[in-house]
Amino acid sequence: MSGLALAMGLASAEATPRTERGQSIFMQCANCHTLTKGGRTIYGPNLHNIIGRRIASMPGFDYSPALSAEGGIWTVKKLDRFLARPQMAVKGTHMTFKGLLNPHDREDLIAWLEAVQAHKAPPVSPSLISQILDKGDPVRGQKLFRPCTVCHSYEAGAKNKIGPNLYGVVGRPVASAPGFHYSARLKEHGGFWTPETLNSFMTEKKPFGQGSHLAFKKLGKPSDRADIIAYLKSLSPEYRESTGRVHEGPIATRP
Repeated sequence: MSGLALAMGLASAEATPRTERGQSIFMQCANCHTLTKGGRTIYGPNLHNIIGRRIASMPGFDYSPALSAEGGIWTVKKLDRFLARPQMAVKGTHMTFKGLLNPHDREDLIAWLEAVQAHKAPPVSPSLISQILDKGDPVRGQKLFRPCTVCHSYEAGAKNKIGPNLYGVVGRPVASAPGFHYSARLKEHGGFWTPETLNSFMTEKKPFGQGSHLAFKKLGKPSDRADIIAYLKSLSPEYRESTGRVHEGPIATRP
């Protein structure tokens, strides 16, 4: 059994290579989705008992018109097709994940989801992503943040650039930097920029559009995202007050 499965509490008596691998694959999904009953919305809807559930039926989640019009229920066949290429399966979906092209990945993921629904395997702990993000290194995150300064200011009162000022972003409402023109999608998202929602936003691949989306390639490593988020926390007044940590000055420029 892998260390990841052990960390998430998958009992060895219930684990199989297939479901264990499917659980590991779901870690990509856990950046945006919870799976436990009553789990909160991060960036995508809660996926509790997704197989057999009506499509676009999670109360309170703002689905795309395209997915809302799809109708029917999430069968294994429909889920497999959607996971392969979401944008091709439902044209106009808001889900930007490029898809799981490997059919074995989809098969193992769905097998694990079925095992969870049958109570033969536990879901991913909703706190696992938070635990990973809590281990971020703000010093390393400051170095990783250098390319972001091309588009983002990060000092109190600084003007917005191509992207909004990120000073105090952790804990503030989504799409709330004064004077910045946000995309309609981001303005409609609601909620706050928590470490979890920032992690989800950084995971997505987005096309470039001034005032609307991140322009850099997605940060594939969870440790990189955790470190950048830890640095952004250090720019939050509320974070400094609660932890006693102080931002140690501007980003060091390249020689």
